[in-house]
This record gives sequence, C-alpha cells and structure tokens, in this order.
Amino acid sequence: MANIKDVAKIAGCSISTVSYALNDDKRIPEVTALRIKKIADDIGYLPSAAARNLKKKNTRTVLVAISDFGGPVYHELLDGIHHELTKHSYTMIVSTGSSTDNLLKERMADGTIISDINISNQTLKQISKILKPIIILDRKLDNTDLVDMTIDNYDAMYRLTEDVINKGYRKIAFCHGVKKTHDNEYRFKGFKDALENRNLEIFAEYVGNFTKISGTIIAEELIKSNQLPEMIVCANDEMAIGIMEVLQAWGYEIPKDIGVSGFDDIELASYFIPKLSSVRINRFEWGRKVAKTMLSLLTKEKILVKKEQGELKIRDSY
Repeated sequence: MANIKDVAKIAGCSISTVSYALNDDKRIPEVTALRIKKIADDIGYLPSAAARNLKKKNTRTVLVAISDFGGPVYHELLDGIHHELTKHSYTMIVSTGSSTDNLLKERMADGTIISDINISNQTLKQISKILKPIIILDRKLDNTDLVDMTIDNYDAMYRLTEDVINKGYRKIAFCHGVKKTHDNEYRFKGFKDALENRNLEIFAEYVGNFTKISGTIIAEELIKSNQLPEMIVCANDEMAIGIMEVLQAWGYEIPKDIGVSGFDDIELASYFIPKLSSVRINRFEWGRKVAKTMLSLLTKEKILVKKEQGELKIRDSY
C-alpha cells in the first residue's frame, strides 16, 4: 500500500508539502496541490485527516454507509445498529455519496458497515487493506478482510415462489430491481430455481429499480401490451405496490385477475388493500446483530456470522 513518502518521491517535493497539499493548506499553490492529489489517487495513497485519533488508535465511532436517505428500508436497520452501539458508548455516523468516500479515505471511524451499492468492489478491496474491520451488507466478496452479513435472499425468495406455485399459479413473472445488485441477483436466483425445480418456465421478466415509480411504469406498459401474467413476483415491496396501484386503477382485481408479491415487508405492505404478501426481514434485530459483530471485531473476539433469514408474510395479494 502506497504511503506519503511514495507520493512525495513521485511529486518531487517534501513530505510536509504533500501533507499540506492533501489537507488543503493555503500555503500550497492550487496547481501544485491538484497535481499532488492526482498522484495520491493514482497510486492509491489514502491520507488520514484524523492523526490524533489514529494515535489514540480509536475514535469510538462506527461509520454506516447507505445508498441514500430515502425509502422505507433503512431506518429500522439504522435504529438497530444505533441501539446496540450506544449501549457500549459508541457513536454512529451515517453517510452516503461523496461524504462516504471522504470519511473512508480519512479513516474517521474505528469500523465501517457498508450498505451502499454505489461503492465499487475495487474501492472496498482497496480500503480494506488499511481500514479494518469492515462489514458488508449489500454484496458478497471473496475477501478475507471483509465480513459478509447479508440477507439470505435466495432462501426467502425460493420459499415464497414455492408458495406461489402451490397456490396454483403457472404463468409467473419476475420484476427485477437494479439487476446487478446482490439483493436482486439472489432473489431472482431463488425465484428461478424454485420454478425450475417444478418444471416451470419464467413467463416474463420486467426491470425496475426498486422504486414505486418504476413499478407503475412497468404496470402501465404491461396493460398496453395486453400480455399479463397470472402472477408477478417482485424483488421488493415498493415496486409491487406501484404495480398494484396501476392495475387497480385500470379495473383489475387483485388477486382475482392477477396476483402480486413483494419483498422486505415495509410498513405500507400490511396497510395496502389488498394487503401485500411479502418477506419480512426484521431489520432492527439484523442491525443489532451487525452492531454486536462489529463490537466483537473491534475487541478481537471470535465471531459467528450467519445470514439473516426472511419470514414469509402471506396475506391477500395472491
């Protein structure tokens, strides 16, 4: 891993000049500072803006990186993490976007919990070489420096799809979220394998982005095509609710005319009419488990990592 001496050597300047430049000291001309920062990025040097904390070797802070602050999924997870960390006098910092990149590079926390699909695998692998521990919730990587605590998306979706088949549905479609994300890929794999094991083919695949509006767009296009399946299994609840709203607005009865299911069991799922069948993930308890594991990693204790299991919530939508 590159260090500040490497940057100074390539830049042809002193270590103190590099340090000033990377910390935006006005004594360094802007042109010089930009050149030094580019060299640091090119060779993978990650400066620390928290030298005092590094000397103390701890900040009693855990960074939690999420994709965005919208949507109904994150708040329970964050509540669970926060609840457990505060019991042990740790502070939680929640970040997204560029602020996460800066906090990671500056090593402003003792440990990091990642649930941000926008952080690349390459960046995670690079960061993990100098910043430990890191727990990842949104992907699985072959890297011993990263602790995987993902949801068992495959098993939950497999069981849900089996239940759909057992209810008599045969023309079954799948509504993807963001296709190349861990959650979507494993939910789709569980769906696909459940069908194959019953000698059934996928009726159709639709692609959304995990938002309600993408579900409404898919439903509108479906109605125009006049090729509706008997059942739509959705990769999350928000898309499912968007689909149901449009279908009902066009006079379709759920589940009489078409069945719909979701995943996540957000609060609205049990209030929507008809109540949405889904997979319940107890995100508060999941968050507590993640925080407990982080605390164990920080104190060098042994850990036992298990995937978070989903609970089927079969209601009225199929």
